[in-house]
Amino acid sequence: MLFLISAVYADNSLIKSTDFLDHLGDYELSKLNEQKMIFRYDIEEHGPEYIMKSVFTGDILKVNEELKPEVFVEAIYMIDYPSDFSNEIEHLLKHLNILTHKVSSITGAMYFSRTEDDYAVLFEEVYAVDGPESKEKIADPEVKDIIPEKESIFLYMDEHSLGPGYYRMDYMNKGDEFLLSITNDSSMNKFFTVVKPGDMKIMLQVIPCSDTILVYGYCGVVLQNDGFVNILMDPYYSFYRRMTAMETWLYNSLHGTEILPPLYEPLS
Repeated sequence: MLFLISAVYADNSLIKSTDFLDHLGDYELSKLNEQKMIFRYDIEEHGPEYIMKSVFTGDILKVNEELKPEVFVEAIYMIDYPSDFSNEIEHLLKHLNILTHKVSSITGAMYFSRTEDDYAVLFEEVYAVDGPESKEKIADPEVKDIIPEKESIFLYMDEHSLGPGYYRMDYMNKGDEFLLSITNDSSMNKFFTVVKPGDMKIMLQVIPCSDTILVYGYCGVVLQNDGFVNILMDPYYSFYRRMTAMETWLYNSLHGTEILPPLYEPLS
């Protein structure tokens, strides 16, 4: 999984969201403004079509090229600014950095289960561990006063459908921009291996604009045992819901709310 937080300036002010959305069609823009999110399944393998231009766009495209996902979903979300936002972007970015270090708060993140026809807990337990070898539980890492250019956090995540596993979270900072990458360090299993280590990437590109916060969501996966996986679940929906659960977690962390992931249909 990868989060990207990007501060964009024009004459010392944030750029309007419309400047990042001119690659969308009228129908997509209408749906985005109506629903505050749109998403698509890349069944025909067109590759990223919703991606927004920023400093780290190339990094996302490079990940996509190297991963060569068999299952790929993408989305754009709109998040309102918190009512107490100070209008100083560096404060927002530092706050978002702090929130993403509180990894244990991912515990309890929800998704809509088609099997149960109701919302259910997706991540039953999440906590930081002190390294890839010992895997001993530790407290949420603290954000340093001076944010380093790069640091890593290792996580334990017990997921409702694909079970427990370990993940690596890499934080990278460049000027006013922040790149957070989470990759599965262990296999994701459902009676058999569904995803090998390193073969799932979820990215969220967060761009503060003058009128809203735009979030581009990317989820790419290389599957194992495709035939069995497709019998047991819809992989596009399954990994889309993981991406959106994380975006909803970010929204709730930022706003202090407990909203549930929205229920919309993918655009064709």
